Amino acid sequence: MRKLNLGKFKAVFGAVIGIFLVGLLLAYIYRDDIFSHIQDPGQPFQTYQPPAAPNYASLDSWLAQPDLGVDPFTLTAKGDVFVVVPSVYRGGKHWNLPSDDLKRKRKLERIVRPNYVSPYGESGRLFAPFYRQASLYAFMTNREDAQQAQDFAYQDVKRAFEVFLRQSPPERPIVLVGHNQGSSHVQRLLIDYFQGPLKDRLAVAYVIDHPLPLDSFDGPLANLLPCNGPEETQCVVAFGSFTPKDKVIAERFLEQSLVYDGREYKAINNRPTLCINPLLWTQAEDYAPARLHLGGVAAEGLDPDMTPAPMTKQSGTQCQNGLLLVDKPNSKSLRRPLAVGAKFRTLPSNLFYEDLKQDAKRRVQNLLDAKVLPERAGPMLDDFEVEEIEDSPVIPPEE
Repeated sequence: MRKLNLGKFKAVFGAVIGIFLVGLLLAYIYRDDIFSHIQDPGQPFQTYQPPAAPNYASLDSWLAQPDLGVDPFTLTAKGDVFVVVPSVYRGGKHWNLPSDDLKRKRKLERIVRPNYVSPYGESGRLFAPFYRQASLYAFMTNREDAQQAQDFAYQDVKRAFEVFLRQSPPERPIVLVGHNQGSSHVQRLLIDYFQGPLKDRLAVAYVIDHPLPLDSFDGPLANLLPCNGPEETQCVVAFGSFTPKDKVIAERFLEQSLVYDGREYKAINNRPTLCINPLLWTQAEDYAPARLHLGGVAAEGLDPDMTPAPMTKQSGTQCQNGLLLVDKPNSKSLRRPLAVGAKFRTLPSNLFYEDLKQDAKRRVQNLLDAKVLPERAGPMLDDFEVEEIEDSPVIPPEE
C-alpha cells in the first residue's frame, strides 16, 4: 500500500484552490462581458424570424390602457400619459421579445407597471403598450443587427402611439415617458411627432436612463428645449443615474450607447448629454441634498390600484459631465442588487418615483393654465335661448 504524501497533496490542493480563486476573480472582473456573450442570439438579424406583432386594437396588447368608454373629461387626471416601458428581456434566443412570452409579461406587470408606469397615473390616463422590445444584448453591441432589432422594436411603439393619439382629445396635455430602452424609443417619438403642432400638447417628456445628446436640440429635436425649471412645459427632462461604484457602466453609457440621429443609430461616442437633476429640475451642477428627495418606491408585486408609500430623503444628487451622480440610497430595497448583469437589468424599484409623480402633475396643470390648448366645447344649446315658433298657414298664390 502506497503511503500518502501529505506535502504533495497539500501542494496540489493549494494549486487547485488558487486556480479556482483566480477563475472567480477573472469571472468577476469580466462578468459584464461574459453576460453579454451569453445573451448573443447567435444568428444575424437578417435571417431571424421575428415574433408575431401585437394587435393594439386588443386590450391584451397593453400593459396599461384606460377604459375608453369613459368620457376622459369626467376624470380627475387631466392629461394623457404614454409610457414606453424598459427592458425586461436579456436575450439569448431572440433579438426581440416574443409577444406571447408570458414570463416577461408577468415581470412587466409585477415590476415595471407599479414602479415605472403607475407614478404618472395622477397626471393622466395611462397608456403603456406591450411591444417586441429589443433584447438587452442589442443595447450592449454596436452591430448592425442590434440597430435593426432596435428599429424593429420602435415600429411597434410607433404603431401603439398612433392608437394613443386617436384616443387622446386635442384639449388634453400629453406626458411622454421612457425608462431605459423605452427612452431610446421616446427620443424617436419626439423626432417623428413633436417637431410640429403636436408640440403644443406636450406637458413634458421624460428620457430616463438612456443618453440624450445635447446637440440633438440643434438638430432633430430643434423644435423642443430641455426643461430648465420646474414650471416649464413643452420641454424634455433627461438623466442617466449612477452611483460612485458604477464607473464602468457610466463609461459605457457615454461611449457605446446607440442614439438615433434622425436617420440611423450611432454610438454616442462621448457627445455631451443632457442631465436634468430630478431634485432641482434644472441643468445646474449644484449638489441637491437628500432632504429634497420626495421619495423612492420598491413596489414589486403591488396591484395596479394600490398606491405605495414613498421612502423620502434617500439620496442626494448632482449633475456632472452629463451624468446624474446619486448617493447610495439609505434603504437597501432601492439599491442595485449584486448579480451578474445587474447593471443592465430593470430594477424592482424607482428611486425618483415621487419626484417624477409630482413633477408630471405640476407640468400638466401648468400647460392647462397657459391656455394654449383648445377648450372643450359645451353643448351647443347652452349658449342660445330656445324660442317656440308657431306654425303659419300656407296660403297658395292667387291665380
